[in-house]
Parts: sequence; C-alpha cells; structure tokens
Amino acid sequence: MKTQTRLQKPTIKDIANACGVSTATVSYVLNGKSVLRADTRERVYQAMRDMNYHPNALARGLHTKTMRALGIMLGTVDPSEFVVNPYTSRILQGVVQEARRQKFHVTLFTDDWLGADASGPSIRDGRTDGILVVAPILGTDIMDTLPEMQPNIVAISAPARPFVDIVDVDDFAGGRLATEHLINLGHRRIAYLTGNSDLSSYQPRLAGYLAALDVAGIEPDNRLIVESHFDGSLAGAQTKALLELPERPTAIFAGNDAIAFQTVSAIRDAGLSVPEDVSVVGYDDMPAASVVTPKLTTINQPLVEIGVTATTMLIERIAASESSGGLRRKAENVLLAPKLVVRDSTGPLARR
Repeated sequence: MKTQTRLQKPTIKDIANACGVSTATVSYVLNGKSVLRADTRERVYQAMRDMNYHPNALARGLHTKTMRALGIMLGTVDPSEFVVNPYTSRILQGVVQEARRQKFHVTLFTDDWLGADASGPSIRDGRTDGILVVAPILGTDIMDTLPEMQPNIVAISAPARPFVDIVDVDDFAGGRLATEHLINLGHRRIAYLTGNSDLSSYQPRLAGYLAALDVAGIEPDNRLIVESHFDGSLAGAQTKALLELPERPTAIFAGNDAIAFQTVSAIRDAGLSVPEDVSVVGYDDMPAASVVTPKLTTINQPLVEIGVTATTMLIERIAASESSGGLRRKAENVLLAPKLVVRDSTGPLARR
C-alpha cells in the first residue's frame, strides 16, 4: 500500500533560502519595513508566490506584539442582530470603514458578557489588540473590570471611566433639540417616551427634555414622562394610555425611531392624525424615517462617524500603549453633535 505524505507548509527559512536572503530580511518584508531595496522585496514576494507561502497571523502577532485586530463587544443588542439593528449596524459600518483603511481586522465577540471570571479568558487570549464596547448596560461590571484585562478600550455610549475613552452623541443636546422644536411649534403638553433606563443615554436625554421645558416656562407633568424600551414593544400601549388622559398630549417625543413608529401607529389606531392632532419626533434618523408615512421628524445621530471616531481613537491608543510600554494614558471623552431633521410628522399646535 502506498503511503501518502503530508505536504509541509513552507517557512520563512524556506523563503529566505529560495531567494538568497536572511530570515530577518523576509521578516522585514512581511512587516512592511521600507528600509529594503525594491528588487529585494520583489524577490521575496515572488518566492512567497512560487511556494504558496502565507504568513501565520498568530505567529506574527507573537513576534510583533500586535495582531492588527480590533474586537467589538455589545451591550443590549443580541450579537446575532448586530448587522441588522439600525443603531449598531451603522456604528459597525464606521468601524469597518476605518479599520479597513488602517489595515486592521475586526472581530465580533458573540458571547454575552457574563462577568470577569466567565468572560475573561476570551479577552485575555490575545486575539485582539484592543476592544470597542458598544452601549454597555448600566450596573454591569464590564466597564470596571475589562480595562484590567485589556488596557486598550474605547466605549461607545457608556458611562465615563478613568482609563477608557468614550465616544457618543451629545444626548443632552439631542433631547433639548427635539423638545425645543415642539415648543417652537406651539406645543406645551409634550410627552416623552424614553428609551431604556439602564443605558447611559437615558439620563442626558431626559435632562435635555426637562431643560427645554424649563426655559419655556412649562411645568413638567410626570404623567407625560413614560419609561419605554428602544425595541418599541411597549410604545403602542403607552401611547394609547397617554391619549386617554383627561388632557392628552399634543406632541410626543419618542426615545428612538422604533418607538416613534409604534407611537404613530397607535395614534392612527385611536382615530387621530399625525401631525394634525399629535406631532411626533423620533431619535436616531433610521433609514426608514425618510420613507414612512408621514416622514418622521427625528434627531440624527452621526452613527457612522461615531464608529469611525471610536476606531481611530482605539488604534491611536494601541499605538500609544506600544510606544509607552503599556503605560495607561488619561481617558478622552468625545461628544458629537446631533442634528434636528424636520420632516412631516410635526406641525403647529392645532387650535381647538
């Protein structure tokens, strides 16, 4: 019986012998060193092509102390929905765009965060040079323990921590913009269906809403402030209850566009019209906001820009950590400006 022999993968030493250079020279070529002559680089590349050589990323990472890979960990969004969720998908677009430009790979951590002990091994295994944390839930230990496992951390929509860079939209300004728009249209009974109270966006958006009321001399009515959920599942019933108040709201500020869509539907189910009877403002400026009927007035979050900015900051942090021998630097917080996008779902207060 003829025995089969396993083909051996070529090594750096094989490449070096094939083109008459040292293994150090081959390493320089693989790592993009520009100190070599062009003809030497081409000889090495040609030998690699001829021998079907592909560098081992893990081995290179052990040698260079970097994998050129970024990890992404999620907060409230199921990892399986990351690419279809309107919020996270646009952040991911910005992350991939910038990572690709700077020649980094992106790794998505698909396991839920189960605490430092349970989730620590996958963080410490060295597969990534730094991690982006997207919208962690308040109260979880991820923001307190993760930096101890991986010093290169940038978080998106998260509470501030001493050594973690934060990138987010200015949610206080966003909440104020939405409410001021409705006030300027003559509305004074303005309800607010909030997002999740366990996310860092909750408090500043609420504060922006209350600040706008205060400047306009409008006394807040606690019956008009309703804690909802970003998936929109509670908004229909909550809107119905608001419309059944003895003095119903004439406008509703929704915590995000998903809530706003359900709010508009519930208003119609009650036999009322948007914006003739009730004006509605959303938050996020999802792609669907410009095609629904009526087209949704909303607050635009620059989500792609947030992803790009966070990725840039993380790669800069990785480079700084390498050059300083792992010393931590002070955290930087970046807030990007939201924009009011006026469409058809808001209008002047109807005189009744």
